[in-house]
Amino acid sequence: MAQFNQGYKQGADRKPSGNQSYSNYSNQLPIPKPLKYYIDNEKKTLNPDLLDEEARKNAENFVLLKTTQMRKFYDDLKAIERKIMVGKDDNEQKTNFERDRALIVMFKAKAAYAEKRRVAPREFTQFIFDHVASINDLKDFKGFLKVIEAVVAFHKFYSKE
Repeated sequence: MAQFNQGYKQGADRKPSGNQSYSNYSNQLPIPKPLKYYIDNEKKTLNPDLLDEEARKNAENFVLLKTTQMRKFYDDLKAIERKIMVGKDDNEQKTNFERDRALIVMFKAKAAYAEKRRVAPREFTQFIFDHVASINDLKDFKGFLKVIEAVVAFHKFYSKE
């Protein structure tokens, strides 16, 4: 128990800088702003800006988020991906996606919880809300996985840890 309290205290002591913030006394959840992962209607061409400039900006905004916390979110998403991709063909994978869609939606609650615990900044919660609202099918989920992979990589670069 002492280890948990110590980690919580460390998160609570972290001070926001620049445009980053932990929400203070706010019980308002972010309003999702959906985006498009693909630049074509067939969802074959991923938007490169999301993996480059946008990923870099997001990573800079998440500098208060510890790399271990970022990896926890990423690893949880990869576990869901593995459950979905175990399907032998596209139809089975789509069925698995629908089956596990609730696990993806639950990331909004996980992000809100992390923000309230002061281990994740509001910008990260907004990012999760925006992306969960953007995932309409398996291709969108795959697009999001690429985006978060890029954000995790840039985050490691910008992290002060």
